[in-house]
Amino acid sequence: MRENFVLVFDIGSSTIRAMLAGKGINDTIKVKGYQEVDYEGFYEGKFLYKDRLPSLFEEMLKQFDVNDIDKIYIGVPAEFSSVIVVQESINLGSRRKIKKQDIDSLFYLAGEKSKHGEVEVVSVSPLSFSVDGFASIDPTAESGTLLSASLSIIYANREFIEIFNSIAGGLGFSTVEYISEPLAEAQYLVPRERREELTLLIDGGDLTTGIALVKGDGLSSLVSVSRGGGFITNDLSEAFELSMGEADRLKKQIVLSLKGGANDFYELKTDLGKMIKIPLNFANEVVSYRIEELADVIAKSLQLSSAQFERFLPIYLTGGGITRIKGARDYLAKCLGRNIAYGVPRLPGKEKPELASIYSLLYAALA
Repeated sequence: MRENFVLVFDIGSSTIRAMLAGKGINDTIKVKGYQEVDYEGFYEGKFLYKDRLPSLFEEMLKQFDVNDIDKIYIGVPAEFSSVIVVQESINLGSRRKIKKQDIDSLFYLAGEKSKHGEVEVVSVSPLSFSVDGFASIDPTAESGTLLSASLSIIYANREFIEIFNSIAGGLGFSTVEYISEPLAEAQYLVPRERREELTLLIDGGDLTTGIALVKGDGLSSLVSVSRGGGFITNDLSEAFELSMGEADRLKKQIVLSLKGGANDFYELKTDLGKMIKIPLNFANEVVSYRIEELADVIAKSLQLSSAQFERFLPIYLTGGGITRIKGARDYLAKCLGRNIAYGVPRLPGKEKPELASIYSLLYAALA
C-alpha cells in the first residue's frame, strides 16, 4: 500500500464513517475503501452507548486492508470541542525577515500557554497576523521586529480523546491524530477569499448542529446545539402517530415551498403496507417549526459573537440533518434574512452536503 493512503474516521451524531483514501491526479481523491454504520450516537456531549464503540470500529475495519497502516485520523465534532481566541506576540530582537519557524514558535507558545487539565489542544490556527503593529496576510513576505497574531485554539474534550485512544490501541494502531471537524470543513469548503472576513459555517447533523464563525485559517467561535434532523423525525412521529421509520419516509417527501389547500396531502405507505394521507400544510408546519427554532439559535449565536450586524456574512450549510429536506435551506435562509449556500466537496459526483465532513477530514489528513 502506498504511503500516502490514510484512514480517516468521521464521528457523526448518528453515523460513523470511515474512508481509506489517498491523493489522485489533479487534486482528486483515490478511495480504496469506504464504510458507514448507523449507531446510537451522542447527545449533549455524551455517547449514548459508549461500550458499543469498540465493536463498531472492529466491524468497520474488517472491510479495509489496513496491514500497512499504523496511524489513524479521527475527526472531533463540534459537540466535543471548544474554541478560545488568544493574542500572542514574539519579539524578534532586531529587524529581519520573518521565517516560518517564527510563526511555528508563536503557535507553540500559544498552545503551551493554553493547556488545560480537562481538555487537549487539537489545533492552533491564525485568524490574523500583524508585523510591527501593521496587519499582514503573509508575514513571511515581510520584515520586522515584532510578530503578533490573533490565534484560534481548538480544544477537544479529554474523555473523547481517551475513548478513541483506547479503541485505536485495542485495534493495534500505534498513533492517533485528532482533527477538528469544523476547522477541517472551514479550511476545505470555504474559499480563501471568503475567509478574509467572517463566514458562518452551519453543520446540521441528526442530533446536533455545529455553528462556527470562520476567520482566516481558524475559527473565532464554535458552539454545538442539540438540534437536528432527528428532532424533526421525532416531531413528525408524534404529530401523526407514526413509527420512526414511517416518519422518516414522510420527512423525505416534505417540500416546504408547497402551500396546499385543505384537501392537499402527502401519501404515505405505513410499515404494514397501508396507504394513509397526511395533511400537507400541517406536516410542513411541523418541520418549519424546528427550522425556525434552529434559526433562532443561530441568530443568538451570532449576537453573542457580535457578528449579527455583519451585513454580507456568507453562510455555508453542511451535513445531512436538514439539507435532505426539500426547501429546508431556503426556509432557514428566509428565517435568518440571509443567503445560504451549500458547503460541498469539490469533487465530481460528491457534491453533497452530507459528505462535507468526511472529505474535509480526508483532505486535512492528506495535507
